[in-house]
Amino acid sequence: MFIYHFLAVLLAVSSTALAQDNPKCQGLRTRRSAHSLSPEDWQRIGDVLSKLHEDGVISRFAKSHQALFEQVHGATAFFPFHRRFVLELENMGREIDPEFTVPFWDSTLDYDNPAGSPVLRRESIGGNGSGPDRCQLEGIQGDWTMDFPDRHCLRRDFNQGDSIEPWVPAEVISSYIQSDSRLSRFGEHIEYGIHGVVHLGLGGDAATRYAPNDFFFFMHHANIDRLWWLWQNSAGSMLAYDGNGPNGEATLEDPMPQTGDVDLGGGSVRSAMVIGYNGMCYTYDSVPDPPSQYPGDGNNSDNNNGNGNSNGNDSDPNREINSRKMQIFSGSSNSAGNAKEMIRIRQAFAQQDVLRDYFPRSALLGVPTREEIMVQFTNSTTGPPCECGAPRRILSYPARMSRMWIDMHGFNNTLVEQVYQEACHLIDLLNNSSYSSPY
Repeated sequence: MFIYHFLAVLLAVSSTALAQDNPKCQGLRTRRSAHSLSPEDWQRIGDVLSKLHEDGVISRFAKSHQALFEQVHGATAFFPFHRRFVLELENMGREIDPEFTVPFWDSTLDYDNPAGSPVLRRESIGGNGSGPDRCQLEGIQGDWTMDFPDRHCLRRDFNQGDSIEPWVPAEVISSYIQSDSRLSRFGEHIEYGIHGVVHLGLGGDAATRYAPNDFFFFMHHANIDRLWWLWQNSAGSMLAYDGNGPNGEATLEDPMPQTGDVDLGGGSVRSAMVIGYNGMCYTYDSVPDPPSQYPGDGNNSDNNNGNGNSNGNDSDPNREINSRKMQIFSGSSNSAGNAKEMIRIRQAFAQQDVLRDYFPRSALLGVPTREEIMVQFTNSTTGPPCECGAPRRILSYPARMSRMWIDMHGFNNTLVEQVYQEACHLIDLLNNSSYSSPY
């Protein structure tokens, strides 16, 4: 009895110490999808960016990113560094406009026709560059002259002339979220896939080490951060951290990379691991809520998504279809679409049983019930209520990363090609089954 009492006291003291060392945010701001913004929203963002540009802030971020490039790519620090980097730009913007937040650009919504994205319209960030220097003449950064690394117009140069090669579909990202048990593996899938192809698709400044010149960078990395948060909620621990660190194996005590141009507060990468704590006072409009308590090493402490269902509970005895829960398993921010995605993937197991290896959490839910299947045809916001007879949507292969990009990051070309082939194989399996993408 004494031992049990002692352990209970020790646990209580440990929990108190965790709370003191990792203070909880008193309020969270919400980062919205870039697809949902109005022209007025974009203008307000543009006003903030113009002031930051005049003050030299944008150039400092570009310079800092270039200086730290080797440290924060191809290593596990990729995730916490960019989480903190985007937050710092957002915090500086809020000093100008207290309502400013960095929207996230869910590129999976545009993967098949990126150049047609509403995010690239004239009233948002603008489309392709013009003239021999591919200068960006429209959008919220139109006609900007950048100061780093030298004076030049902000450049945008689509990788297929007037169009952009396909990006990575949501289904591939969903597979990574469900099947990657280690952060280092998830990092390879993200860096060698969706991260690189979006940078390369836009080209110009976006395809350089000083990519923060283009505001796209912050929206793109906000989305990468959103995907990491989904993975953290689906994996065994929000504090999972392995792979390459500055001195060998990565640890949570590794220092947060930073330069004098952009002060990220010092400290270790641990400080950026959990949204809702340690100044990470934001959330997204399509993700689970932060845990009610800071998690201990090796577990999620409290992984509740805000509606009473545990994100880590893969076996719901009532098999309740809950779109909020489904988002933990899907890379798409389209809440109506991702519930359909998961049901259709489970239906496809009948034709391609190997898909269970790519979507292990979906496999645990078993064959969808009639009620689950009917969800696809009711309360739809993504198309007509009945899709009977509609042509099946076939997924396209994503673009390959260029050799220039691979060499710039020091990636292993063989490993990059392996990741690409794995994505194409998954797409083949889905296309050769009953699966039809809802996006």
